[in-house]
Formats: sequence, structure tokens, C-alpha cells
Amino acid sequence: MTDYVYDLMKKHHSVRQFKDKPLSDDTVRKLVEAGQSASTSSYLQTYSIIGVEDPNIKEQLKEVSGQPYVVDNGYLFVFVLDYYRHNLINETVDFDMQTSFESAEGLLVGAIDVALVSENMALAAEDMGYGIVYLGSLRNDVGRVKEILDLPEYAFPLFGMAVGEPAEGENGAPKPRLPLDHVFHKNVYNSNAKEQREAIQKYDETVSNYYKERTNGKRQETWSEQVAGFLSGKTRLDMLEELNKSGLMKK
Repeated sequence: MTDYVYDLMKKHHSVRQFKDKPLSDDTVRKLVEAGQSASTSSYLQTYSIIGVEDPNIKEQLKEVSGQPYVVDNGYLFVFVLDYYRHNLINETVDFDMQTSFESAEGLLVGAIDVALVSENMALAAEDMGYGIVYLGSLRNDVGRVKEILDLPEYAFPLFGMAVGEPAEGENGAPKPRLPLDHVFHKNVYNSNAKEQREAIQKYDETVSNYYKERTNGKRQETWSEQVAGFLSGKTRLDMLEELNKSGLMKK
């Protein structure tokens, strides 16, 4: 028994600069197979993965995302919450499954399935020496992404992932996470506000020092400031409407 996988996970950081070197078909296949090996709720396998190789489609997705590495990477995956095949089964059996995959629980099951698949693929890619970055920015315009990828009803794009060999100048480093005893609760949730606030304050100092060191003082915001800036912005308020249009989250 070794700490190899643990050590690999601890090294994780988002890579946003890649060499202009496409992944081989064999590598792509292995990554997808690794994803399929993830746990799936009740064997439902409520996901699909779209490998985007067409430069024109990449450019269109870049317009939605605004991120250059949607195009400049070794390979681009888009992860889809997918009940389309389940709906096809529904049309041929003497049961009514529609309520299940149109429900809030159905949305949670599908989203969890997709997350597990993607993390398996991310870990496999990093084990192969590649870097990855998740692309939640594809949800900037879900309707447009559905059009670009020709998604049917009951299929919803959750996020993308760019994979590739890190560029020579790529010098990312893992960001400090919240202290273990702040996120790991034994038996019951510790909601002591005083203890929580003290832990956040200490973590704010850690994050601020991390940014100062990484940027030579050009950046020094705290974690709380980042969280406040992000969550105070009313972004992607069309999400429920787009989910409904895809046949999801109706109940």
C-alpha cells in the first residue's frame, strides 16, 4: 500500500495553458472508460460525454465561455446530464418514469453521476501527466450550448473540461483548502458560529498570503472577499428556465 493516489490528488491544480499537442484517440478512449468506471446511482448512468474535436464547434463554445483554453488545449470534453436514453426506454415499457427524471431528485441523481464521472477522468488524466481545467463557464449561455451540441430533450450540459500537456511556462500550484477540521464534522454538524468565524478568519489570512506570494503582492484578497464577490453577483438566473426547457426540474 502506497500514498501514490493521495499524493497525486494533493498536487491537483487547474491548468489553463496547454501545449499544442492533441490527445491520441487511445488516450481519449481510456479517459472515457475511466469515467465510466465511476459509481453511478442505481446503475442509471445518467450522463453522456461529448468529445469536441471540430475547431468550429470549439470556437462557438469559446464565444459562450470567454476562455481561450476552450480552443487551446489537447482535448475538450463536455459533460451532459442525460435522461434522453431513459426517456426512450420509457416509451417502450409499461411503466411511467417521466416523473422521476423530471423531478428535483432526478436532477440531483444526474448531476452527481456526472460529477463522479468527470472526477474519475480528471484523476486519470493527471496520472497520465496531463493537466485539466473545469469549464463551468459553458453555462454562461446554456441555450446556445444546447444548440451548438445538438442536444435532445432531457439532455443538459453541465460543464466542460479541457485536457492537455501543460505548457512550458505553466506554473500553477494547488490553492490552500479550508482546514480539515472546518469541513470534517464528527457525528453531527458543528454549527458553532464563533468557532466557524474564527476558522474562516484564519483561512482568510492563509489565502491572502498565498496570493501575495504567488503574485508578488499584486493580489491579496481573502477567501471571504472572493466568495462575497462571486455569490453577490446575480449570474445565470436563467438556469431553472433552461432546465425546464430540457424537460428537467419540473417537479
